[in-house]
Amino acid sequence: MPQALVRALRGEPQSPPPVWFMRQAGRFLPEYRAIRAKATFEQLLSDSDLAAEVTLQPVRRFPRLDGAIIFSDILVILDALGCGVTIPEGGPRLARTLDQIPLDQPLDERVFEPVQAALRTVKANLPPHVALLGFAGAPWTLLAYGLEGKGSKTWSRAKAFLHAEPAKAQAWLEKLADAAARLLNLHIGAGAQGVQLFDTWAGELDPEDYAAFGLPAVRRTLAQVSGAPRLFFARTGYLPQALEALPCEGLAVPWQVPIAEARARFPRMVLQGNLDPISLLAGKEIATAKARRIVEAMKGHPHIFNLGHGLTPETDPEVLGAVIDAVKGA
Repeated sequence: MPQALVRALRGEPQSPPPVWFMRQAGRFLPEYRAIRAKATFEQLLSDSDLAAEVTLQPVRRFPRLDGAIIFSDILVILDALGCGVTIPEGGPRLARTLDQIPLDQPLDERVFEPVQAALRTVKANLPPHVALLGFAGAPWTLLAYGLEGKGSKTWSRAKAFLHAEPAKAQAWLEKLADAAARLLNLHIGAGAQGVQLFDTWAGELDPEDYAAFGLPAVRRTLAQVSGAPRLFFARTGYLPQALEALPCEGLAVPWQVPIAEARARFPRMVLQGNLDPISLLAGKEIATAKARRIVEAMKGHPHIFNLGHGLTPETDPEVLGAVIDAVKGA
């Protein structure tokens, strides 16, 4: 029988709901910090054994988790396009921005080989009840990083580019959509049983611009992915109604949107989420109470419990464990 997470992604309500967490492999775990004390972030990405180990760490610590998301980074696509991505402690840096790279630059798929190997290793070592997930960055988020060359508070250069050179912006978004779809299909081919497309900076565009530039590229990406259920996460304070028509099975709901509202507005979609990650810093009592309310609001509807964004490094693993137990009804 397929795992609970896979059944939920197929639209079958599960009681209790399956659970996993964005950024569950990361700095909040002492065992992850022990590896990072000996290896750089880039080494984790390029060494498939290290990436597999980091992916498996949260599953070992929290045996009631239903999903393991492969350890990687959304910027591997930009690296494969020749941007020369490094990820120091202060955040990602690109040696070359997309305006320094020709639009017909081929995708160097050798960059993706370590994550494919890591997926195969993880798949061979996961407990039978745990499903393996792959992921990629969405085109607008990749374009934003690709034009800024690093993180930004305003993303002004990338946003201005959409209007200053709309035809070129659309061409880049289409190219990045095709690259993201290719990566997700490679993840599926290497063993991923579901995939998630992350549009981390969707909320940096106003609704009109996101509808004109961001969503068509998301649609182009998801339409090319096959062989496993597809989840989409747009980090926004709102959810455009047009998401209902996307070619995917599930929506990850940001913490700013009440999940009961999302259930009413997107009846076709499997919903994932959506505890505020900062709730975990308030302690077990508050975090578990909020988690139970989300589960209650989603009873009878296909639901995957998760956060409304990624885990923070300050998260106490014991609090996270208590939330998992609360979701599972312990």
